[in-house]
Amino acid sequence: MTEIYCQGCGARIQSTDPGQFGYVPEHLLGEDTVICQRCYRITHYGRHELGTPTADEALSAIEHGLEWASGIILVVDILDFESGLPPEFLRLLSDRSLLLTVNKVDLLPEQVPLEEVEVWVRRRLKSLGLSKVDVCLVSALTGLGFPVLAEAVERLGERVLLVGVTNVGKSSILERLLTMRIGGGRRRGLKPTVSPYPGTTVSVSQWHCPGVTFADTPGFAPEGRVSDLVEPERAVEIIPHRSLTSHLYPAAAGDLLLIEGLCIVECLGAGQDGLLLGFTGSGVRWQKSSSKHLEKWLQRGSFFAAWEERTVTVKPGEDLVISGLGWLSARRSSFRLRLHVPAGVKHFVRPNLIGRKK
Repeated sequence: MTEIYCQGCGARIQSTDPGQFGYVPEHLLGEDTVICQRCYRITHYGRHELGTPTADEALSAIEHGLEWASGIILVVDILDFESGLPPEFLRLLSDRSLLLTVNKVDLLPEQVPLEEVEVWVRRRLKSLGLSKVDVCLVSALTGLGFPVLAEAVERLGERVLLVGVTNVGKSSILERLLTMRIGGGRRRGLKPTVSPYPGTTVSVSQWHCPGVTFADTPGFAPEGRVSDLVEPERAVEIIPHRSLTSHLYPAAAGDLLLIEGLCIVECLGAGQDGLLLGFTGSGVRWQKSSSKHLEKWLQRGSFFAAWEERTVTVKPGEDLVISGLGWLSARRSSFRLRLHVPAGVKHFVRPNLIGRKK
């Protein structure tokens, strides 16, 4: 008997175990059964069940897809850029025909020129040894940049694989490509399952179009993102999905900037008139307090039993990024900061994304 795969998430259709991916009740099985119960419930009821594939399962599916593909679309989220390029991906994708698709640029402030963002992206790629990668800035929500993306995809050959970490919008990008000429103009019927929850796609799913076959892969959950360490319902709130907001705070020794229950940044020293600009693109926000209340904030609303401390220096024109959460940007002064984050959460210091560049 020919195996059938869920067109929404790529799982193999089965009717024996409701607790596993790809389950469809036996009485609903038939030649046209292509959507599993999990995808149906996500799409129609917003219910996220069965969790996500493990990191090893996701990497195995991606490696299998890479053997098949003639070209790769690597999708990253502009508001969590560094987390979208984990070492595991960089090792797998070296020496491949690669198109970096930077999603969610619609969430950036309107006054930020996209030409400036592209220059910033290319400089970050060069620092990672990826200077020859093609770049497209897009919004899967609004369609911004998709005509350019479609032209670039046509240069990737007949078998195009989409890869990326969880919740960067891979399936949303594929869904929009399928409505375009390159995807055969499919405006109705079956489409990839898209949801705000991490890890919706669980295996490779293929979409045959005129002249090209697309394949979507499971999102890989990189180590160290705050959004991967909380319950799915909380993750939905933390994952970037809103227009970027910022709050400017004068900061001196003894001040705290924090996102309650998730991150605390303690100012140990700063120059005169130093400012910290806190950015988020989600349902959480930065707020200011005093270091005398540090212990209270470490306990209040915390989702984590273990926290780590790190001392970081951030210069003017640099961002301190908390992986999977948001960032602080230094203005006018260098800052010596003590970072309090849940155990295992990564941080990055980078040239600032928003604002005047050096």
